[in-house]
Amino acid sequence: MKSKNYLLEMMAAVDADRFLAMTHIFQAGALVPLAPRKGPGYHLTDIPMNRGMMAVVGAWREAGAPDAQLNATMSRLMSLGDIFEVPEYFGDYIRSDDGAGDGIAVADVLLKAAALARLVDVKGCLRFDLADVLAHAQRLDAEKDAAVA
Repeated sequence: MKSKNYLLEMMAAVDADRFLAMTHIFQAGALVPLAPRKGPGYHLTDIPMNRGMMAVVGAWREAGAPDAQLNATMSRLMSLGDIFEVPEYFGDYIRSDDGAGDGIAVADVLLKAAALARLVDVKGCLRFDLADVLAHAQRLDAEKDAAVA
C-alpha cells in the first residue's frame, strides 16, 4: 500500500508550461519503438504508453527538472484519457482533427489546465475532476484573451 505522502505527491499540480511540453514529448515518443531486448531480465512491453513515458523521463532528466514533479506529471499524463473521453464536455477545447485519421485536436489551454486541476482518488485510481479542468481551462483562456487585448 502506498503512503499518503506518495499519493499527495502523485496528485500535486505541476508547472503548466513544462506539462504542455511533456505532452508533446510523450506524443512524439509514443511513436518510436523501444530498443530491442538484450538478454534476460525485466523489459517494458513495447506499447505507446511505455514509449511515451520513457521519452518523458529521458527529457525530464535531460532538462534537469525537479524529480519531485516527475511522478505527478506522469500520473497526469496517464489520466488524460479522462478528459479525451468526454470531448463534448470541453466544447471547443477538443475538436475532431481535420487531418486524415480519427485523432483529436486539443487546445493548449486544456492541456495546461490538466497540469493544474485536481486529481481525485477513485477506488485507487487517479481521475481528473473534470469540472476543475474546465474551470482552469476557461480561466487560462480568459487570461490569454486579456493579454492579447
